[in-house]
Amino acid sequence: MIHSIRVRGYRSLRDLTIRLGRLTIVTGENGTGKSNLYRSLWLLHEAAEGRFAESIAGEGGMPSLLWAGERRRDEPLGIRWELEHDAFHFELTCGLSPASGSSSFRTDPDIKTEAIRLGGSKGRIVAERKGSLAKVRGADRKMENLPLPVHAPESIISEVRDAARHPELAAVRAVLSDLRFYHHFRTDADSPARRAQVGSWSPVLHHDGANLAAAWQSIAESGLSDELDEAVDRAFPGSHWEAVNESDLFELSLSRPGLSRPLSARELSDGTLRYLCLIAALLTPRPPRLLVFNEPESSLNGNLLEPLAEMAARVPEDTQLLFVTHSEALTSALLSRMDGVSRRLISYEGETRLEGQGGARRVWTFDD
Repeated sequence: MIHSIRVRGYRSLRDLTIRLGRLTIVTGENGTGKSNLYRSLWLLHEAAEGRFAESIAGEGGMPSLLWAGERRRDEPLGIRWELEHDAFHFELTCGLSPASGSSSFRTDPDIKTEAIRLGGSKGRIVAERKGSLAKVRGADRKMENLPLPVHAPESIISEVRDAARHPELAAVRAVLSDLRFYHHFRTDADSPARRAQVGSWSPVLHHDGANLAAAWQSIAESGLSDELDEAVDRAFPGSHWEAVNESDLFELSLSRPGLSRPLSARELSDGTLRYLCLIAALLTPRPPRLLVFNEPESSLNGNLLEPLAEMAARVPEDTQLLFVTHSEALTSALLSRMDGVSRRLISYEGETRLEGQGGARRVWTFDD
C-alpha cells in the first residue's frame, strides 16, 4: 500500500503531501491545483517506465513545470517527489539542465538526487544517486558503484534493469509501473473507440480508451461478462452490448429499448461512450496497485454517478483508488459505499494547499 506522496516545487504544488487510503478523494474548486496533483503523480509512473524526459517535454519542458509563484532567495529551482510505501521510501529531485552544458536538450530534467530506503524514510539505503553517480545494493547486500554514469534525465529505477542483481530496484519499479491513470477518454468523431478495428487481447484499457471494444471483450472472456451486463443494465436499463460486429471487427454497440437496431460506438453520445470507458477501466481483469481518475464525472449525466460509485466499490481491495473530482455528488456516492477519506484543496496566494493547512514552512534544498 502507498501511504503518502509529497510533491514540492511542481507548478502550484509548492509543498503538498497527500496521504492515501484504500479510497482517497481529492476535491476543490477549479484552479486549486487538482490537475497539477494528478500530473505530478503521472510523472512518477513515467519515471519508472523510462519516459520521464519525454513526458516532461510533453508538458512544455522543465521551465514550464517549476513552482510558478514568488520564490525565496534560498529556494531551489527544482521539483522533489517523496513516496512512502509499506516496503520502501522513494525520493527523487530534479532541476534545470546546466546552462553551461554542451547538450542542446536544455529543457530536459536534470536529476540531482535519488534514494530508495527499505522500511521508511530512515530505513536502510538500497540505492543512492547524486548527479550521474550512483550506488546500488546488490543481491549480496553490498553497496556497489554503478560502472557507467546514469543518464541525467532518467531515473535510476528505469536505468538499472538487472532484477536478479538488484531485486529491490526491480520491486520499486514494479510498484511505480503499476500505477494506472485515466484522465481523457477520446470521444471526438475520429476517436479510435468509435471505429471498427482489428482487436487484440486487451485486459487493460488504454489511457485514452482507444482499445475500448477489445477491452470489453477481454473482460467478458475473463469470466466477468455478468458484471459487464449488470453495469450496463444499471446505467442503461434494458440495454445489451456487443463488442464484435458482423465483419468480426471490434466495435462496441448498445441495443436500447425502443430502438429497432443497435447503436454503434459512432452513434453514442460523448457521455455514454465515456461511461463505457469507465466501466472497462474499473472492471479490468488485471487490476493495478493504484487506480487514478481525474474528473471522471466530466460529460456524465448525474444519474450515472451512483452506478459509477457502485462499480468502484467492487474493485479488489488490494487496489487503491484515487479520485480527483469537483463533484460533491460523486464524492458522497463513493464515501457511502467505501471506507475512504476526502481531501479538499484550496489555493492560497497561488499555492495549492490542503484545506486547514498551516502557514509557511521551511524551504527545502536539494540536499534535503
